[in-house]
Amino acid sequence: MRARRSATLHAALFLAPAVLLLLIFRVVPAVSALTHAFTTWDGVGAARYVGLENFRGLLADPIFRQALRNNLLLVLSVPLWIAVSLVLALLLHNEIPGWRFFRGSFFLPSVLSPVIVGTLFTALLRADGPVSRGLGAVGVPVPEQGWLGDPATALPTLVLVILWSIFGLGVIVFLAGLAAVPQELFDAARVDGATGLAHLWYVVIPALRHVIEFWSVNLVVWSFTSLFAFIYVMTAGGPGYATMLVEYQIYEQAFKFNRMGYGCALATALLLLVFGLVLVQVRLMTTDEDGA
Repeated sequence: MRARRSATLHAALFLAPAVLLLLIFRVVPAVSALTHAFTTWDGVGAARYVGLENFRGLLADPIFRQALRNNLLLVLSVPLWIAVSLVLALLLHNEIPGWRFFRGSFFLPSVLSPVIVGTLFTALLRADGPVSRGLGAVGVPVPEQGWLGDPATALPTLVLVILWSIFGLGVIVFLAGLAAVPQELFDAARVDGATGLAHLWYVVIPALRHVIEFWSVNLVVWSFTSLFAFIYVMTAGGPGYATMLVEYQIYEQAFKFNRMGYGCALATALLLLVFGLVLVQVRLMTTDEDGA
């Protein structure tokens, strides 16, 4: 009994710093944001309780609707992000010529700061940048304002930049999943004549089902909560509101316009939205698994 109490005490002492940091930097700010979502507050003076006024304003806010639409369009691009990483991981797993070099080079963009990536691609994608000049030389129409300055191309271009930045992490995740699949399964599929797309669809995807589900949930959450730096550096939500995202609108309302209460309401709405989407994803995965 004494040994058990001693072990429990030691475990608590080891966990205490992490729990304390979690409380200070996660739990307390989250509770504070939820509380101030029902107030009008400039971040300095006294907060005044206004009930659901911020949320009513949020539902009538056209900028919020546009930002939410853009976020949902990014979610629709998640299958593309998964497909690219999965195919590249499969090529590396099959040890194509130069696979060791590609394994390292694919991961390189993932270790770069989003600020660096955003600055680099902003320069590359200007109307007079090297990408535009190269495409124009082969007859591809180039937007006069640049790829990030045209409302029709800004968001698709941003999707491709984000893909370049994160596909390496997906490759690592899928390589780890492929390493856990018995090689005999792939050998048997080849003997049965499964090649190309048939091998990918009927063998690889079922074998990596749980890995794909795990990575898809991460990407959905990431697309709502981790793209601020890209938007801040590359487009600032423009042109117009073509690349405005909810998390960037939170920043603008809270820190540019000093509408901290409204910013907290936006943050609360974003939290509930992401939580709901993750619940739906997990529910669908569980239902498919039970059905199987």
